[in-house]
Amino acid sequence: MKKNEKIILWIVDVLLFVLIIYPIFQGGLIGGYDPGFHMGRIQSLANNIASGHFPNPIGFEYLNKLGYGVGFFYGNFFIYPFAMLHLLGLSVYHSYIAYIMFFVGMSIFSINLVMQKLFQNSWATIVSAPLYLTSYYVIEVIYLRAAAGELAAFAIIPWVLLSIFKLVQGKTKYWIPLAVSLGLLLVTHILSFLITVATIIIIVLLNIPTVFRKKVILWSLLKSALLFLGLTCVFLLPFLQQYSAQKFVSTSVDGNGNYLILVYSVWMKNHIFDIEQFNSMNGTLLLVLLVGSLLYYLIKNKGFNFKNKLVWQSYVVIFLYASLIVSPDLLQFAVKSFKPLIMLQVITRVNVIILPLLVFVAANALGEILSSLKLSKYAIVPVGLALLAVLTVMVPIKNNLQEVRSREQVIPKYSISMGEYEPRDFMTYNLKNNSQVTPKFLAKKQGYSIEKNNHHEVQIKVDTPNDRTVLLPRLFYKGYQVTTKYAGNTLKSEAESKNGLVSTTLPPDFKSGTITVKYQTTTLGKIGWAVSLVTGSITLLIIFKRPIVKILKNGLLKKQS
Repeated sequence: MKKNEKIILWIVDVLLFVLIIYPIFQGGLIGGYDPGFHMGRIQSLANNIASGHFPNPIGFEYLNKLGYGVGFFYGNFFIYPFAMLHLLGLSVYHSYIAYIMFFVGMSIFSINLVMQKLFQNSWATIVSAPLYLTSYYVIEVIYLRAAAGELAAFAIIPWVLLSIFKLVQGKTKYWIPLAVSLGLLLVTHILSFLITVATIIIIVLLNIPTVFRKKVILWSLLKSALLFLGLTCVFLLPFLQQYSAQKFVSTSVDGNGNYLILVYSVWMKNHIFDIEQFNSMNGTLLLVLLVGSLLYYLIKNKGFNFKNKLVWQSYVVIFLYASLIVSPDLLQFAVKSFKPLIMLQVITRVNVIILPLLVFVAANALGEILSSLKLSKYAIVPVGLALLAVLTVMVPIKNNLQEVRSREQVIPKYSISMGEYEPRDFMTYNLKNNSQVTPKFLAKKQGYSIEKNNHHEVQIKVDTPNDRTVLLPRLFYKGYQVTTKYAGNTLKSEAESKNGLVSTTLPPDFKSGTITVKYQTTTLGKIGWAVSLVTGSITLLIIFKRPIVKILKNGLLKKQS
């Protein structure tokens, strides 16, 4: 990239960053759909760290201090820096704003660098971030839905796509970036991770002849999969263990048991094909660019003879996913054929893949056209980007600000969003008791007094137990240990589960005593930590070995000379 092109890129990126974040300071995050959930994650993690309870994926303060195991299912990896900012004195609200600003900046950086590596076209790189970040969907993710995990996914997914496209092209050194970026995506936003894995499978299938002809590509894919598993064991093993321990509240169905992914699509006018669904998601401009770029490639290549496989394979994935968005009938067929699809809750989530691929093909086409122009491109680009900025302010940003302001409210602390990761048995039990189940409620009902309840433990005193099975003031997750002391005896055991709460069965000779509940990392969790630490150390050694060896060799050569 030439010096003047770098200057233009920097100016475009800075102005774009300001454009995207300015609604924050216009009240864009007040009363949004999910900010309380993510602020609670920051606050809870900060409190755990401050109390010296690490690692602990359970948020003590949630659900009236019954504890909520959100960290088992929604990775905290990228939350730690912002929890530390909060501990240093920044308010939880401003820590959350810092999180949003950081990932807006990272999304700009990621799409720029990936575009340059994929296409080696400076003008494609310059226009890529404005197309990426001014999508209606991205603006909605930041403000209306406040889906912070999905925003972070937009910063990571371009790296996954870069890595898999390079790998199937025979650039085998990308096996490590693929594993690392997939690992980061897993601990950031699981639904985006699942969509991305499906995309990787599709891309590999589209390149089956090449993959099996060049065994080194297949071997690199296998190495990447193994490295991914090793790096993510610290999260993946507890995640699987918790899901196998009990059933959790499903956010894939409504109160009547209907699949939400289908419910949200029934309002569309034409159930066979309704392009407005895609148009309203990304905006008319991106839809025009998608179609226009395809026509450009067809004319340039005189048909479907695409020289760059990445381009036509991107279109295949885009049209495959977009067809599920614009056709409820096709979506219904897809759900019948592959029921796990309902986990997405709403099919528009596949835009986390559609959007970066759309930017790849559209920005590259624009870049090639601009590169063929002479001085006129220096006038065309500023005017085009200015029009895009005005359009973004007048439509998605304005609409999102109006929507958020219309439901302005105090952001609730420790919101559990739609109830994900809450034990289903507890939800049923809580509803039966008019949503009044708290530590105080349990103490009264079970006939004990609570002596201590903090991040480390809950301790109760039982004088005359009402029942031999005691419900204790903690939601049940694997890892809780119960210590029962009575009449000079001390019994330690793993927690039992009843009504979605930690419980324990009192010994036959128990008359009075104390019961203490503590969370400890499970054996499987400890194995996960060990495997991930070893794998991470080996990965760092592989990454830095060559540069270090090169430096040492150069040093020896200089000494000898």
